[in-house]
Amino acid sequence: MNRKIGPAIRKHARSPRRFGPFAVVTAAALIASACGGGSSSAPPGGSAGPAAISGTLRLFSYSDGFAPAYIKSFTEQYPNVHLVKEPFGNGDEAVAKMQAGFQADVVNSCVDENTLTMVQDGLYQPLDVSRIPDWNNIFPAMKGLPGVQVDGKVYMIPVDAGTAGIMYNADVITTPPNSWIDLFDPKYQGRAAIEDNSTTAIDIGALANGITDPLSMTPDQLDTVKNFLIAHKGQFRTYWQSDSDITSLFKSNEVVISSGYPGNAKILQRDGMNVKFAVAKEGQMLWTCGYGIQTGASNTDAAYALLNWYLDWHQELFEAKTWNYEVANQLILQHASQALIQDASLNAPNSFANAIPASPPENRAAWTQVWQEVKAA
Repeated sequence: MNRKIGPAIRKHARSPRRFGPFAVVTAAALIASACGGGSSSAPPGGSAGPAAISGTLRLFSYSDGFAPAYIKSFTEQYPNVHLVKEPFGNGDEAVAKMQAGFQADVVNSCVDENTLTMVQDGLYQPLDVSRIPDWNNIFPAMKGLPGVQVDGKVYMIPVDAGTAGIMYNADVITTPPNSWIDLFDPKYQGRAAIEDNSTTAIDIGALANGITDPLSMTPDQLDTVKNFLIAHKGQFRTYWQSDSDITSLFKSNEVVISSGYPGNAKILQRDGMNVKFAVAKEGQMLWTCGYGIQTGASNTDAAYALLNWYLDWHQELFEAKTWNYEVANQLILQHASQALIQDASLNAPNSFANAIPASPPENRAAWTQVWQEVKAA
């Protein structure tokens, strides 16, 4: 999904959107600011013996996973590795492409989207955590997310996380929204937007209808949400699919309020727009994304080097400063400024254990079908 934020067009909002694995938490539990601090240059990270690692390494990821300023230090540190980068727009697209025969070495996934599916479908191979020096530095709650470990084996290395909320043009909307129901306010009819992602859209519809545990909805509740979204379809200018989509919609003033992520708002702020990010009182959707090695990978040494590079605190610091992502490596707390720790909610993973675990809905296929029916209505 579009959870995450990157410079290239992607489905997401890992899409940058990329909004990814999520939990529903109270607004008091996790407040993510749209502004981060510090430099946005990524210093070299560390994996032993880079000169000895060579060959082609195929990366299949949301585009923020290889943003030029971000991935630069990996390519500099591993000059003998030829990194081939392939973007995807969302987790479902990635799974479908791999099931059709696409082969990579390292694959990005998000807990609320496709991590567990990739494990169950045999697309991820078990990892040897003895080759992941920072494994023991990952926030414990992140290690327990669905798909990270299955039947005692590790399949995915968590790297980053964040929250979905409400973006709004503060020059137009002077009273900050504080509820998901604000997206459906008639005064914004035709000037609102929502992400084109079944999990995100249905979650928002459920929370706006007072359903406090969307992931465990009954068929009747899911039907209620479907009818609600269909009835309010005219509220939305569009269902946005990429970071460039939502950025353009705000810049053209076609949209003044939308579901989104802190990173989306931050990019618009950098471009001079007074777009702010707000949390919803009913709950936030928390995503967590990371990387694993695809079954059949041909360059596992380089693949482990890339996994370690992503998890290294230097790269985690870059993500926090650049995109306001929360990150998996606890060492970040020893190196980030107190202002950045607060702005990017870098302590937030400590509270994951007190939230509903990030996971896809229990009846994901039904959710996907409902969202298709909403869009076709």
